[in-house]
Amino acid sequence: MSYKVVMLVANPMIPHDEADYREIGVEFIPRPCQTEEEIIKAARDADFILTFKKPVTRKVIEQLERCRLIYNIGTGYETIDMEAATEHGICVSYPDAYCSEEVAEHAMALILACARKLVRLDRAVRDGKWESYEKREIRLNILPPMLPIRGKTLGLIGLGRIARKLVPKAKGFEMRVLALDPYVPASVFDEYGVAAVPLDYLIENSDFVSVHAAFTSDARHMLGAEQFQRMKPTAYVINCARGEFIDEAALYQALSRGEIAGAALDVIQEERMLPDHPLLKLDNVIITPHTAYYSEESLARMRRRPFEEIERMVNGQWPQWLLNTEVKNKFEQRWGKQSA
Repeated sequence: MSYKVVMLVANPMIPHDEADYREIGVEFIPRPCQTEEEIIKAARDADFILTFKKPVTRKVIEQLERCRLIYNIGTGYETIDMEAATEHGICVSYPDAYCSEEVAEHAMALILACARKLVRLDRAVRDGKWESYEKREIRLNILPPMLPIRGKTLGLIGLGRIARKLVPKAKGFEMRVLALDPYVPASVFDEYGVAAVPLDYLIENSDFVSVHAAFTSDARHMLGAEQFQRMKPTAYVINCARGEFIDEAALYQALSRGEIAGAALDVIQEERMLPDHPLLKLDNVIITPHTAYYSEESLARMRRRPFEEIERMVNGQWPQWLLNTEVKNKFEQRWGKQSA
């Protein structure tokens, strides 16, 4: 039996070896799409769909005649209607944990960069502030307040895979770790030596607040004006999750007024950051261009995962990284029994 996989995105970072697919009887068809109508036209008779940030809505899913798997190339899968996919017996999978170590390392690097004010000091040196007079300016205007991270408190919003990778790194610097995650059992908190606390306590008692939760619509602007006002004036906000967690206008005001010490962001609300973005005018902000996920190894994993998931399904197995596990009965009613 021959199969068809349609890739809805055009991304040079995610090349696929069509020969690999041919070897397992799968025709690989790149069809970059933007709208629901384009997706329906391109993927109506596809067995497998590769997507990322495309509107795979109920309207689209209801028109898919043969689809067994919708594979989301990245970790954010909110543009896929999971309920509709499950109702129609379609598996949804994604590259879980392909970059957990990289993102945790990036978060730790941002914590250290904030604590030691590395970016501001680098800029000062590049501006020629090295001689004795300018060094005095650095000591007076940039360095204070600067505190060691040993003994300080890291508050994690989310205790999933990435946060669990970050915990031992923070503890290596002898930091105390708190976390908020209502979906994680107490045994995991105990295993990692992390105190489970409510958001208010975490906000008020953390020296660094780092966001690592999965985004849902009710978490939009979880960190806003009220939360920034309750933080320590020496606190920093780190975000390597989703830009929507933070109210950027409120963050700008908090940073401008000195309500908090600084922020380090790998994500912002709009992926394309314009040169006149208000946060770029502030010295106490570090921004990286959504690259926390990146290493040569993580990229190789991201490229390989879709093929591995499709190969499993061609061989009658369940996807390894199945998101909608409740789909199994409906899937087997349509396509027959799957093995583990």
